[in-house]
Amino acid sequence: MKQSKHYMPTPKEIPLVTLSKKAEQETYPKGRYTKMTGEDHITPVVEKVYGKEKNPIHPEKSERLIQWKEVVENPKLLEDFVGQFTDYELARISVCAKNGWGMEAKGEAGMLYVSEKYNTPEFVVADGNNGVNLRIENIGFPTSVTVCATFNEELAYKTGATIAEEAKEHEINEILAPAINLHRNPLCGRAAEYFSEDPLLAGRMGGQQSRGLEEHGVVSCMKHLLANNCESSRLRNNSIMDERTLRELYLKTFEEAFQVQIPSTVMTAYNAVNSVYCAESEDMLQGIFVEELGFDGFVMTDWTSSDTCDIVNAMAAGNGWITPGGMDDTQTMQLVEGIQNGRIDRKRLEKSVYRMMKVILKFY
Repeated sequence: MKQSKHYMPTPKEIPLVTLSKKAEQETYPKGRYTKMTGEDHITPVVEKVYGKEKNPIHPEKSERLIQWKEVVENPKLLEDFVGQFTDYELARISVCAKNGWGMEAKGEAGMLYVSEKYNTPEFVVADGNNGVNLRIENIGFPTSVTVCATFNEELAYKTGATIAEEAKEHEINEILAPAINLHRNPLCGRAAEYFSEDPLLAGRMGGQQSRGLEEHGVVSCMKHLLANNCESSRLRNNSIMDERTLRELYLKTFEEAFQVQIPSTVMTAYNAVNSVYCAESEDMLQGIFVEELGFDGFVMTDWTSSDTCDIVNAMAAGNGWITPGGMDDTQTMQLVEGIQNGRIDRKRLEKSVYRMMKVILKFY
């Protein structure tokens, strides 16, 4: 872990009042809710570029197309494999192809776009903090908060391991879990998936579940980055906090989990933190998770985040997979245009796709 820097600053134009028992009248919330200020779309307060992206792709390009089968046989070809993709092909694979939520399907949350040109593999993800969330018979495990109440890390590990075994039986490559946000609001609709109100306990137990999944051959996805604790207007909620709150509560959970298991993937939250949508936060994705915590996998948005966040900003910030996407080219062409007009550095997109394919190759 590298030395911390100041990331995700509090917006200067929004006055911040920190809760204090010593000043209840002055600091405790009044009324039923606080209306978020600003326009419907939250624009970044601070724009940062984390240096020049080191392009992992070799500049030389062969006229002969490298196929996925060759990469499986020789993983050193992965850089050249991704480097031969056109702008469109990079963008297309960065958008989830489809899901299995229709009446005829079994309930998969998302599937990677399969390129016939390169014979890329199928890669299927499913929800499943407490089991494999499909529309077929499967084991229902106790909720995460129940498992967490045992304070038994071995049990959390075995839960992940058993879910992984069942996932493989149903041809699921990745489980979108563990969800390790804190219990900060009793009205949060995802509370049953989350582990605890304590960052240390939630991090340790969630990390063990992630380790159980990955050591038994299934990709894990820690979520939701960050401070996803409100169900009302969750697609546009704005969490304003000072750096101490950010570091000692919300980030602490993931920091502890990463000490147990650095997951292969992470998922960004719907909400904003300090007026920047999490899906668009380069400070969070590149500054904190990559530079500080050592994350080297790929990032995905939460499903339908694109209803509020800007997917071009998200990809430029280091998000790697837009979900739930679709087989039409609507979102794909937005990313292509983003590359062509300079809003997305092609090297950043190459690196995201490279990391995605590296994860798939590891668990292939």
